[in-house]
Amino acid sequence: MRISQEFSQATFLRNLSQARESMNSALAQMSSGKRVVFASDDPQAASRIGRLTEDAQRLAVRQRMFSQTRPWFQLTEQAVTDLGDQLLEARKLAIQGSSEEFQGDQMRAIASQVAGLAEQVEALTRLRIGGRFVFSGTLTSVEPYDDAGRYQGNSGEIRLPLDDGTVIINIPGDQIFGEIGTGGARDLLDRLEAALLAEDHSAVQALIDPLSAAIADNSATLAKIGTRRQVLEDADVRVAEREISIEQAISNLADADMARAISDASKFDVVTQATLGAGTRLFGPSFFDFIG
Repeated sequence: MRISQEFSQATFLRNLSQARESMNSALAQMSSGKRVVFASDDPQAASRIGRLTEDAQRLAVRQRMFSQTRPWFQLTEQAVTDLGDQLLEARKLAIQGSSEEFQGDQMRAIASQVAGLAEQVEALTRLRIGGRFVFSGTLTSVEPYDDAGRYQGNSGEIRLPLDDGTVIINIPGDQIFGEIGTGGARDLLDRLEAALLAEDHSAVQALIDPLSAAIADNSATLAKIGTRRQVLEDADVRVAEREISIEQAISNLADADMARAISDASKFDVVTQATLGAGTRLFGPSFFDFIG
């Protein structure tokens, strides 16, 4: 069976094009380090890479949320720690003021120290992050207490979503600092100052146990914050591990096998040169001058 010259030329050009495409693909992998750059390189792998990339983007958003939440926990924990220190100091002053040995100016001096502690506690209640009040519940644009020491936030919880649930990142101010006229740390400090100014030693004595109870409650609050913060940190670790896993999976799908790419480039260069040599013998050099 005789094969026409046109058919031979078409076959030659097809083989030459395939060899060149394979060689160019190998060279491109060597240059970029990637096996899959366009969807056409490997549609199935490209689709998988797209889904993994979307997962990675969602995880990155979650990690940003964790990063934004961490200072909230840190500030709350520091404020509760400071409150505990001030309550301890207030109890020490109450023990002093309960003694009949202290009278007149001495009682007023102790009352002044208690007033200073109350001012420090009031400053803690107004702490903000990014312009938002930390201790107003979900009413973060509202100052937690009015001038009379009454709580004007709410008891709402700010929850951060996690894979297996949520973690509460806030504690309303009245649960930490109480409320003047109602109870809690602020009320105790207000009553202690008044009892000292009135030189009512028995009233001062009666506040020692409530102050001890407030200190215990404060320690329990610190433990609660620590537990919640650990939940956040554990979730952050899990997200980081998943990000690494996804990055590895994308790398396995997209990255080139450099040793194989180099071998393929060399192999298809030989094939290309051999095909050109065969074409020269079959069709003559003028044909190659025409196709370059």
